[in-house]
Amino acid sequence: MPETWTEATLRGIAPGEYDFQEFKASAWLNGDGEVVPNFLGNYSKQLSAFANGAGGRLFIGLDDRGTVDGGVPIHLKSGGIRAWLEDVTPGAIDPPLTGFNVYEVRGDASPLSRIHEGHAVYVVEIPSSDGAPHQALDHRYYLRIAGKSRPMGHVHIQDVLQRTRHPQVELTRLGPFGEPEYDLSDPRGPRVLISFRAFLKNHGRNLATHTGGEILLPRPFVNTTSRTRMLGYEGIRLTQRPGELVFFKYLPTPLFPTQETFFQRVWVSLHAGNRAFVKGEKGVLRWRVYADDAPPRTGTEDLWKFRVVRRAVRWLDRQIAGPSSSRGA
Repeated sequence: MPETWTEATLRGIAPGEYDFQEFKASAWLNGDGEVVPNFLGNYSKQLSAFANGAGGRLFIGLDDRGTVDGGVPIHLKSGGIRAWLEDVTPGAIDPPLTGFNVYEVRGDASPLSRIHEGHAVYVVEIPSSDGAPHQALDHRYYLRIAGKSRPMGHVHIQDVLQRTRHPQVELTRLGPFGEPEYDLSDPRGPRVLISFRAFLKNHGRNLATHTGGEILLPRPFVNTTSRTRMLGYEGIRLTQRPGELVFFKYLPTPLFPTQETFFQRVWVSLHAGNRAFVKGEKGVLRWRVYADDAPPRTGTEDLWKFRVVRRAVRWLDRQIAGPSSSRGA
């Protein structure tokens, strides 16, 4: 699959529907300026079929020959169709889909463009799921068979159940722990230390015998105190990379299916030099989890979403503005 989708990419795909791709005309989603009433039910069948099989891609806005039919109005739903699809896709099947991509392809400047102004073609990429089998909204299971999404029989369901061999371990919770530490003693300016706790959970059906994980922190958010505290916990190993510090920990005990456990404590330092970063794209903590021979799972956490971080930045703003504006923590 390409890393991104453009109208030129759409023109280059092979015509015809296969086990790995399905074409749906714009009218499948758009009915006279509204979302078709039974769209979610039909959509869930396609998601179930791809996730239960080898994965694939669903095109909305291409006819049966794979030709653009003008596209779907971008603002058919408030906030845009792409955002809406991203919201409804996980819960359209049971168990929810945890990994997928939705691309919005708008018309290009080429004379060959067939996507109308204000319209787009939507490409939904669905990987083969370790959480399979997934049930559609009609309480049936589907699979891609001979280029169509068809109900699964008992034998198919048994095959899919046996296919899942890897544990599915992710960082499921990261949240503040304890009160932040406000510091006015540093000659370089006011600082705040904030503590977080991270938890891992095995979402799969298989025991995770060996699990390790990395917390990747932007370098501006780690000072001597926060680094010393994290390295003071048992089993933590530090690797420094350009722009970030990586704190690795090996989980000493197996992680059973559906089990959640405390993983690591994280300390973040906020000060005058990084308070602007935490509000933008640089204020992101990344994580990576390894479990046996499963592919690594990754994710991010936006620090700005935590109330304690926003409160700390406001405190820093008051301190830096001067005594007349400072009212303490």
